[in-house]
Amino acid sequence: MYCTKCGTKLPRDARFCMNCGKPVAAIAPTKVVEPTGAPAKAVNPAAASREAAAPAAAPAKAVVSTFASEAADSGRNDVSSSDASSNGSLQSDSSFSDSSLESAAFADEPEKSCEAGACGASSVPQEDVSPKRPETLRGAVNATKHRSRRRVPMVVLVALAMALAAGTAYAAYRVYTDVWLPAQQTQNEQTVEAPEEITYSVETRSMDVSVPVDPYDAPGKREAQKWYYPHIEASTQSDAVDKINAALEESMRTDVEKTNAAPDTAKDMGGAIVFICQYRSITLTYIDNDIVCVRDQRYDTGWGPHGSTTVTGCAYSLETGDPIDPVSAFGLTPEQAKSAVADAVTVYLATDPSDILSTNAVVRDITNMCLMSPALGSGVDVENPLDGCSHFYIASEGLVFATEDYQMGSYAYGRREILVAPSDGSLAKIGDTVAVEAPMGFSGSGQASSQ
Repeated sequence: MYCTKCGTKLPRDARFCMNCGKPVAAIAPTKVVEPTGAPAKAVNPAAASREAAAPAAAPAKAVVSTFASEAADSGRNDVSSSDASSNGSLQSDSSFSDSSLESAAFADEPEKSCEAGACGASSVPQEDVSPKRPETLRGAVNATKHRSRRRVPMVVLVALAMALAAGTAYAAYRVYTDVWLPAQQTQNEQTVEAPEEITYSVETRSMDVSVPVDPYDAPGKREAQKWYYPHIEASTQSDAVDKINAALEESMRTDVEKTNAAPDTAKDMGGAIVFICQYRSITLTYIDNDIVCVRDQRYDTGWGPHGSTTVTGCAYSLETGDPIDPVSAFGLTPEQAKSAVADAVTVYLATDPSDILSTNAVVRDITNMCLMSPALGSGVDVENPLDGCSHFYIASEGLVFATEDYQMGSYAYGRREILVAPSDGSLAKIGDTVAVEAPMGFSGSGQASSQ
């Protein structure tokens, strides 16, 4: 068997030409024809490599041809198996291998290996690691290895980047939930403006009144007076406050007009007994964010030996402007109020007994009428009381009960305004008297200079 390229005679079991390195498979087909459909004989690249490297003095071109032979052998087996099963023509297989494999092995630079061998280069195969054109099987393997080595750091970098991103995201989440969000909520709570608290102030207003002195003893004589009442001012507009101010002013104006129109001579009275109000003063005694309470003092007379002084109270809701019973506004039930009045009167009379009445008689009379409205026949001569007036009023000391003339004793003994339930924090005690003076200090005597 001879090499078809250089004409060198080759041994029967030679795998490549020892002169030019051309693979034997490209020279003549194998004599053993494998059965049709049998698997192609596997090529051991490692064994072929060892055989190719055995002759140390072999030219470099032969070494390079060994790798080309391995690739051609593998390709030949595949092609041979296919061709044998189709037409069994070994000659066409040989010609196919000779033309295609040789061109595949030396298509790019066919003379490099020979030139390297001729120049005495080392017999160690020159590995081309270029990923573009792997000229041999080993070159393809090495190129794959180099590509794999280059890709491993990239995979590690991607994994590290993902881990770093996950850690950063988790840290950001913890910072958001544990630090920023609570701080933001606290800031929002601090920046939310609380509803403006309404504050109140009180202005004392007055009305001019012309009061008859005495139609019998001083006919035609009148006294110029000023009757006072409170006017509440709120820091913001309040319909409730406006309603309360209107009620106080209207009640006072009604009495002023009646007194101004009252007769000042007996003949003008027509022989009838005419009661007129000779003095009135409304004083604010308590106010908070919910309620306001006033004390209404007046002196009425029918031109007898003396007139009568009455003191009533009325509380108002600062939310609605409607009148409220002072007892319920203070937080007591009617039964609790009656019991508190009985205890307070008893304590007071223990230190200042009545001049004509026993303690039991005083307590019984007061507790029987204390919850009645002064405008419903309780004995108080009130022609034009405030709506919802009561025998109670609220002061800074607490809940106060105002007695009427003759309830505690004789007319000379007088009236009393007694504390029946102290406010929280008040230093006053049950049974103490409370003194609230009218702005003019009017005594109710009816004696004044005439005009």
